[in-house]
Amino acid sequence: MIPWLLLWIITVVLANHNDASQQSPIHTSAFTPIHLANLRLRSENLFRHGWRSYMDYGFPADEVRPLTCEPYDPDYTDPNNLRNDAMGNVSLTLIDNLDTLIVMRQWLLLEGALTYLKQNKDSLFVKDTVVQVFEASIRWLGGLLLTHLALTDVDWTLDSEAQRIVDLYDGFLLVMAYDLGIRLIPAYKTATQLPFPRINLKYGLDAVPDNLNVETCTSGATTPLVEFSLLLRLTGDPQFESYTSQTFWKLWMSRLQLGFMPMSIDPVKNKWLDEITGIGALVDSFYEYALKGAIIFNDNRLWDVFVRSYQSLLSHLAQGYGIDGYTYFANVNIVSGAVASTWIDLLGAFWAGVQVLAGRLSDAVSSHLVYLKIWDHYDSIPERWVTKSMVQTFASHQEKLDNSVSLEWYPLRPEFIESTYYLYRATRDPMYLQIGVRILHLFETRYKAPCGFAGVQDIRTGKRQNRMETFVLGELIKYLYLLFDEANESFVHSTQMRAKNWVFSTEAHPLWYSSKLGKRSAADFEQHLLDLSHQEPVFQGPRLFDSLWHKLRRSQKAMNDTFQQPKEPFPPNLPYGPDLVPTHIELDKCEVSPRQFPLSKPKFLSSGYLHWNKVFLPEAMFSSTLVRPQHLNKYDLQSPESYIEISESFISTYGLAAKNFKCPRRPTTFEQEYIFGKLSRPEEIEMFRVERRSDSLPFSRHDLVMPQLEGRVRLETLKPGTIDSNNLKISRDYIRRKYPEKYISPSAEVLRLNKVNGIQIGKNRTVWTDRGFLEQNPDTFLVSSNNQVYLQGVFVENLRAYTFPTDTI
Repeated sequence: MIPWLLLWIITVVLANHNDASQQSPIHTSAFTPIHLANLRLRSENLFRHGWRSYMDYGFPADEVRPLTCEPYDPDYTDPNNLRNDAMGNVSLTLIDNLDTLIVMRQWLLLEGALTYLKQNKDSLFVKDTVVQVFEASIRWLGGLLLTHLALTDVDWTLDSEAQRIVDLYDGFLLVMAYDLGIRLIPAYKTATQLPFPRINLKYGLDAVPDNLNVETCTSGATTPLVEFSLLLRLTGDPQFESYTSQTFWKLWMSRLQLGFMPMSIDPVKNKWLDEITGIGALVDSFYEYALKGAIIFNDNRLWDVFVRSYQSLLSHLAQGYGIDGYTYFANVNIVSGAVASTWIDLLGAFWAGVQVLAGRLSDAVSSHLVYLKIWDHYDSIPERWVTKSMVQTFASHQEKLDNSVSLEWYPLRPEFIESTYYLYRATRDPMYLQIGVRILHLFETRYKAPCGFAGVQDIRTGKRQNRMETFVLGELIKYLYLLFDEANESFVHSTQMRAKNWVFSTEAHPLWYSSKLGKRSAADFEQHLLDLSHQEPVFQGPRLFDSLWHKLRRSQKAMNDTFQQPKEPFPPNLPYGPDLVPTHIELDKCEVSPRQFPLSKPKFLSSGYLHWNKVFLPEAMFSSTLVRPQHLNKYDLQSPESYIEISESFISTYGLAAKNFKCPRRPTTFEQEYIFGKLSRPEEIEMFRVERRSDSLPFSRHDLVMPQLEGRVRLETLKPGTIDSNNLKISRDYIRRKYPEKYISPSAEVLRLNKVNGIQIGKNRTVWTDRGFLEQNPDTFLVSSNNQVYLQGVFVENLRAYTFPTDTI
């Protein structure tokens, strides 16, 4: 005890040392309360720099250009310019960061922003600009709704500055949100029940060029459901949820054979457009909002959507090697589920955060690892990074680098730090704080610009990008600040918020709802609805009778006549009793600690990362595409400090409690996927996990039971002299011990089931399937008298046959 006590005393003393130049490793990574407060203050200073830059050089435009200190608004000369999707000449940076001001308790700045909005509340959205409904929903509408919630449903009596603002607030932000919603909702009123992606704020759909409304991404069509459903509950106007809900459920019920949602749709021709899908751009927030909508509104139907989707994504998209190593989610063909591209995108970094919210901590740790490795090498994450190179030899380092990056820019997107924040709040592992420290340092040095923060246009050369999108302050720096809020000083971490079913929206706006809140708010808003002469503006565009909008317009009555609400999910079927439960029920349980970290609770000055022996497996498996740009060598020359997870300060502090620092050998066994039977949605395949051992059944606890071995199966081939995915060297003795003597294979190899339909089997676990089913496929399977199974003559070490009762199959 004495050495640890002495170490703690040293830590506290060093943490109070003011001379940064004299800081020791234990100061810079011990994350004492004073250290964390300093990191939080530095994050706040970053925000204040960005906010001040916008207000001085950008406001009232939507953004400020960080390198040239100029205002940045929509491009009125080119309607096809994609930057117009988020911009509407509505002071976007201000609206999208109202809640950031509240999170960081910047009350004076908030008061000024609210004064401006109140003065312009009747005209701010009456703009002759074409905007994307999705972006306006998540950035503008979400910002207004959260700020209204924070000023009306949070107790600020202990903060006099905040309370003064609350006392003066008259609910005008909800009126603005309603006005915005009325201007956006016509995009959903189509005969196909699929929305147009863009609308003119002043003149409606008729003023949108037809070529801008021929394709809607899945995220854009479905994500507004959450913000619009909240708007309904706060105002009492049902049209907001009615139209968006019908779109959401129509698309869900139209999902493909494997349970996928393609990336985009044609709202006019009423059809899917893509041949590939993934979890990144164009489809990401569909899955995110199925989960978050389920949490906010306590909606079992949305939870069922997420669970079924998660099963399909694990089964067909998840890629990795072995058990509890790295995982990434590939883009796949929508029909076959086969990997269809060799890249993953930056937006997919959000997925680990969603997995944390869903209680899948082990999955989240594995998903986050790949993006950490990308950050280690690029000090950023390219918009698209190549997972598998088609070329094996390169003439130069630059050629290898070019081959590793599919899209080369990094606009300071927040998804990686977002997932890092979620993982720290769930695990309290200091490695995630260390990641935050590295990102904080980069923003203080490399990404800071004269008027805000500038991303990278080409990460291969370091060329800067003269733009600061609103998510830089509203998401990335907000998450960075909250990552270091161990003292729970921000209102979202306060005790009173624990009683609310709040989540961060896809734009990092904290949103929540309760029936009591809804009834009170709708009653207060009722008079405003009565005072309105009409509930939607009369859009009189120049092409009223020949536009797409005129041909596809649908009335509220027509929508009500055709819409069928989805049914509540059925309770699970338990044909083998309570001891064997369907695998999808595991998703109803939350992990309290990830399997990769052996300690359920972190010890003093310890990190689960330093006990996880597969942390550096991605370096071996992605050696051809994890390439550090040469222009970054001036910062660290590829020293160990370029790796966040083994930086000297962190190892010096948290390595004291680690058992060892050995990495496993690179696996040399071969993993391959097989398809047994017809591919279908995992929910249609019976799979059970053994919860309790029963004397009447041969199964062990945690074994997997499948009456019919069907779907996507991952098998590892074990041969003498190879290193398997568990770091075991396979010997001939191993093969001999595994093989039944009577059926020894001349090939001297053994197969091992690692995954079945996305479910990890686990070490020393067995998969059981019906003997009769196997014997119906004699060309593929051979079953011995003692129920051991051979696949095309090769023994499968963890597959066994069992004769199931006929009335349960």
